[in-house]
Formats: sequence, C-alpha cells, structure tokens
Amino acid sequence: MMKTALLSTCVLAGVLLSCNSAPSKKERDSAVTNPELTNTSASCFMKTVGKDTFLLQILVDDRKVNGVLDYNFFEKDQSSGILEGRLTDNILRASYSYTSEGTKSTRNVVFKLMGDQAYEGLADSADADGNPIFTPSDAALKFDPVPYKKQACQ
Repeated sequence: MMKTALLSTCVLAGVLLSCNSAPSKKERDSAVTNPELTNTSASCFMKTVGKDTFLLQILVDDRKVNGVLDYNFFEKDQSSGILEGRLTDNILRASYSYTSEGTKSTRNVVFKLMGDQAYEGLADSADADGNPIFTPSDAALKFDPVPYKKQACQ
C-alpha cells in the first residue's frame, strides 16, 4: 500500500514538473506520430461538462505512458488514480488504477490524442464485473465527441 502511494506521488510529481518545461529540440524532432507527443514529453488535458471536471496528465517516454487521471463529478462519487500504458499511432491504451469512495479498482481506458485534444474511448461492452471492454482494432474504436483540451499543467 505504501509502495502504491509512493509510486502515485512520484508519477504525479514527474508529470507536474515535466509539464512546466519545454521539450528539447532533440525531443521535438523524435516524435512518434503526433509532433506534440515527443520522447519524454508531458501533456495535460482537461474536460469540463457542466459542473463535472476531468483531468488527464500523461508523461510519454518513447511509447510508454504514465500519468494521472481524475474524474471529479459534482456532488457525486469521484475517482482519482494512475495510468500505465502504451501509445501507438496516437492511441493510448492504459490500465487505470484508482480509488473511488475508499475502494481501490483497476480498469482499462483508451484515449485518442490529436494535437491539443484527447478523446476518451467508449467501450464496446463490459465484462461480468462491469469493467469496460474495448475492441482490439484501433480503427474500430469509438470515442466520446467531447474532447479533453490541452492546458498548462498545474
């Protein structure tokens, strides 16, 4: 438990510190697919729907992604946790380990990163425990039409 808390703190600190620094020319020149997502670059995105706020902070190191994802629902259950996944052709597939109402859980998440926007994937179905199941085909994925928008990391 202490390891998870320490890892979460380290990932968050790394993301926040990295968000405030510009990538070097070498990093900018070595983009995977999206020129905004370079080797060892951090990006922060936020989406607001009514009084609900969602925050995605990611640190991309080559194609490996670590970060933080928070769902802040107004006057409802909230969840906050860490992401670990891979970025391929602007599609981020990650495992999201989070805490909501004192309960720890893990589920898969998918995001499509396009320039200054991130679109959250919509699951095709759910397993017996209610966890989302996404199609393995990137071309067949569906996304929420309301994007998270890039912002300065805080």
